[in-house]
Amino acid sequence: MQNRNPRRAYTKDGSMVQPATVASHRKNGGHRVDIWCNDCNHHAEVSTDGLPDDLPIPDICLRYRCSKCGGKNLMSRPSVHEHRGQVTRKQNAS
Repeated sequence: MQNRNPRRAYTKDGSMVQPATVASHRKNGGHRVDIWCNDCNHHAEVSTDGLPDDLPIPDICLRYRCSKCGGKNLMSRPSVHEHRGQVTRKQNAS
């Protein structure tokens, strides 16, 4: 079995699923990501402004260190709060 990137999703047949990028996140109205520390469970929301368009969302965490414990065992994903706001605005517009 090949080495798998822990920041990637895989299909049942083992093929890697291409992750969302900063550009695709922005195209869908997103401008922030959540970063979680897997060591101390600290959370921060950061802007994607100034990040390269081709940067995969799961790799944004590689640029940071936890401000609480100093750890590098981080995970990043699109902002849940930002997504909820987008859904609420769409529902109110209907």
